[in-house]
Amino acid sequence: MAKIGLIGFGGIGIEAAKALVLDPNLTCDIVAFDRAESLERVPGPQVGAYEEILDTIGILQTADTIKLTSDVDDLAGCDAIIFTAGLPRRADQTRADLIGINVPIVAGITERLGKVAQGALVIMVTNPLDAMVEVAYRNLGFPSSHVVGQAGVLDTGRFTAQASAASGKPASQVDTIVMGGHGPTMVPVYSASNIAYTPADDVIASDKMAEITQNVRMRGKTVIQKQGRSAIFSTAIASVKMAKAYLLDTREILPACTRLNGEYGYSDIFGGVPTLFTREGVFPVEIPLTESEKAAFDSSMDAVKDILGDI
Repeated sequence: MAKIGLIGFGGIGIEAAKALVLDPNLTCDIVAFDRAESLERVPGPQVGAYEEILDTIGILQTADTIKLTSDVDDLAGCDAIIFTAGLPRRADQTRADLIGINVPIVAGITERLGKVAQGALVIMVTNPLDAMVEVAYRNLGFPSSHVVGQAGVLDTGRFTAQASAASGKPASQVDTIVMGGHGPTMVPVYSASNIAYTPADDVIASDKMAEITQNVRMRGKTVIQKQGRSAIFSTAIASVKMAKAYLLDTREILPACTRLNGEYGYSDIFGGVPTLFTREGVFPVEIPLTESEKAAFDSSMDAVKDILGDI
């Protein structure tokens, strides 16, 4: 049975736990980690959600378990870890604004985590994602195949939803991908996207594609403005999808922030690219890009380098 750690049992962590318990294809021991002061707050969202999830396991009569803890040592033996600890952004902030706040949080936890959770796949979610996955990699001491960032699955889902609405086709008939950094320079790749087995740029007019690209890039801020907080449910589902692909060895190719080793002309840096998920780890996949897409990807990677300079 898989053991899955959730670091940060706030909104995303709670929704991820719910998704794991509800999944009929994966039975797991869930270890939910958060600060002691958060877990001692009663009534409080962490403890309350934990109690409800316990009851849900009873209702479903599954073999899943969940443990709530403030001890990093309890994460020993985890097969996969979804890391969401840190401050979410507000509508008046960019993801990069969170660097000074979240770097110490991520660095402190991952340094301890690297000593107890060897062998786990760590899926970083904390923003600014491109910087936080680099911080985690430096502190964990894990091979690059076992540190990955969740951004592309969420952003690609947003691209798929936008393309579905524009084409009038259901999302089940739409395949898209977003590459580059997780921010305003992300690159929806139309040349690798299809709608009902037809190239996306043959279905969607160029002016509409420009609108979709802008919508995808601004979608995170739109969600914050509409609901007063950053995306929680969709982010959790994206993270669980990645964990499942690894744990179940599905060999899916999912967009993720993965360490590059020469792919697309970059080395020793994390970038949002198609990524092969296997039980041995995650590995970047190189796909052809048009000249304009490669130029946009390069610009996005330059923005990532700028963020990394801040850490």
